[in-house]
Amino acid sequence: METADLIRGTKEYIAERIEQSRKKLLLVYKTTKDDNKKYELETTFRQIDRDLQKLDTGQFEEKDLLRYGISLQELEIAFEERVHDKHAIYKILNNIRIEPVTPNTKNEEINAIWSYLRFFGLEYLGLLSEQNLKLDYGHAYQRDQFYTLYNDTLKVVNEYGEISDQIAHAELTNNKEYRSRLIQLQNKQYRDVILRVGKFLRSLQAFIQSIFASEEEGSKALLEPEALVQIEGTDSSLNGVTAKRALQDLARYVEEFLDYIKIPDISKVEE
Repeated sequence: METADLIRGTKEYIAERIEQSRKKLLLVYKTTKDDNKKYELETTFRQIDRDLQKLDTGQFEEKDLLRYGISLQELEIAFEERVHDKHAIYKILNNIRIEPVTPNTKNEEINAIWSYLRFFGLEYLGLLSEQNLKLDYGHAYQRDQFYTLYNDTLKVVNEYGEISDQIAHAELTNNKEYRSRLIQLQNKQYRDVILRVGKFLRSLQAFIQSIFASEEEGSKALLEPEALVQIEGTDSSLNGVTAKRALQDLARYVEEFLDYIKIPDISKVEE
């Protein structure tokens, strides 16, 4: 795994280690009476803030790890533990086979996102149709937007895979300068993937919550909740269950997916 991918995949662990360093230094700061020492520590605290910002924006590098005594071996262990812990708690995601976007795409998080999105296309996209999910006018209009939103999201992830293939070709031709530019482009594409997937999932979550909230308030948003789902052309596990039950299952999928990649509320993120 590329170092940049490893850092991205363990940024919570890195942030925790950085905060541990800050706490230890704060104890020294509070007890020392040496003004020069305090000045040095204040400079270090500013560096810590910059490093945490770099970590959030995907600009944290291997050389930055050295300031906190973090080795790549530690990150590899933390990454494996994270993957194991996450998959252990997911009833839906845990049963989805992870496949790479392209043979050259090594980022495990991107490959997981790709696989989970493709699973959505096979398992749930057909649910979002007039045939299977009869809704009032307002919700029906929202429902119909998800086909375009889903395909646009899938396209952004596919573009990440295409850059992976270009990087692999640049390595074969020993074009170091081109490879360096591609890696920078891929780092940006990674952030675009997270934002786009986040927008898709948050929109889907808000849509489902709105339907259930309307039902609880006595409004008839889901017109035929007991109608049986039949998604043509697939072996979806939703076939034969009620529309209400299928919608609850979709809500669980979205919740697990959001938890897996820790996507914030996109409305609070400046794009």
